[in-house]
Amino acid sequence: MTALPAVNEPTLYEIDDEFLVPDRGDEQEGPANAVPAGDPDEAVRLFHEYRRRVAEILGFEEELPEPATEEDLADAEERLGFEFPPDLRALYGIADGEGYEIINPIFDRHPWHSLEHIGDEEEDWLLALDWEYEPQRRVVFDSEPSNAVRRSVLRPGWIQFANDTGGNWLAVDMDPGPEGRPGQVIAIGVDYSDGPLYVADSVTTLLRRQVEALERGDYRVHDQSIWIEADLPNGLAVDSERTWYTDGASADAETEQARPQVQKVRVSDVDDLAFLAAVPNVRSLSLSGGGPLDLSPLRERPVEYLELELGAADLAGLAGHPELRSLSVSSTQPVDLAPLRAVPRLWALDIADASIADLTAVTELEGLRFLELTHEQWLELRDDLPPLAVVGIHPHRPEREWPLSTRWDTETGEPPRLDP
Repeated sequence: MTALPAVNEPTLYEIDDEFLVPDRGDEQEGPANAVPAGDPDEAVRLFHEYRRRVAEILGFEEELPEPATEEDLADAEERLGFEFPPDLRALYGIADGEGYEIINPIFDRHPWHSLEHIGDEEEDWLLALDWEYEPQRRVVFDSEPSNAVRRSVLRPGWIQFANDTGGNWLAVDMDPGPEGRPGQVIAIGVDYSDGPLYVADSVTTLLRRQVEALERGDYRVHDQSIWIEADLPNGLAVDSERTWYTDGASADAETEQARPQVQKVRVSDVDDLAFLAAVPNVRSLSLSGGGPLDLSPLRERPVEYLELELGAADLAGLAGHPELRSLSVSSTQPVDLAPLRAVPRLWALDIADASIADLTAVTELEGLRFLELTHEQWLELRDDLPPLAVVGIHPHRPEREWPLSTRWDTETGEPPRLDP
């Protein structure tokens, strides 16, 4: 029989097309306080006050659609599988959204959806979760305030009621985290794939901030448009606050500066993990240097994705880590993978750029579902692996730079029996 040719390009094989990246939001508890924070009567008053003030500033008032009926609301709730929070429901009793021709949308420049269009949102932005975009390297971060919003990218209980026409939405969260409240307002979409943005505890509060900004004069007018500076949370600012990139020397000098908001860290030229004292909530961590490092302090941190680019790597300190889900190892010296048998939640492993002391240790990782490796490593392991969902095979050991990424060819099904 003629041998099949070896792979020439990095190829990603999707063996189990029903396997999805585990959703951390599913692991979180529901809200301790299940009573919505919004007030329907106050929301209606603020809605009218907002429109009155905008009309006074601009000299004209924009027309709204007719109100939604109770039957319309009941039909929409049945279709969505969730009830609207009382304050948003009350606003639909004033108008069935705004339509897309409105110049000045009421919800922070996000046009308000009619009931007919709620639930019909395009979800092309979820392409980032496809395997070729390497979601195993990404962590959905916690919101601020912590645990208010579930750590998901999208959930059925997030009712998208307004959008920015650029792939982002405002949603009322009817499935909040333990410190959240039903009806809280969050921002989701293409700019929030690392985690939803908590906006306000209710639609009522969102409207109140808009009205208060108008009262203070915190707005500017351009032609027929009014831009309100309501001091709402900013996604770019949140991303900046939760990210810390530094080198080993600088990290050591800054360990006394607490950074509880930081969840994503990269430290180059690292000699030790003393910097962890400053980042108690780090969830995504990249370390580069000569190594080896004592990784045992990581067991006290909620790191879910760990990237090691070390001359020598000692994984013994990871044994027993309760949160680690995904690991990428790059090392010139042979690495012992045996400690990973005691990492209970590990489901993704990248060893393509690592020298491995004993590859058979991979076969003992029962929870492994994603594996990235070289063609040569695959030939050695292919007959004894656990039931994998996704396999990425490089034709040879990759030369990588941070941040790690691969231009994958994707195939459906098991890798073929490729011979050297």
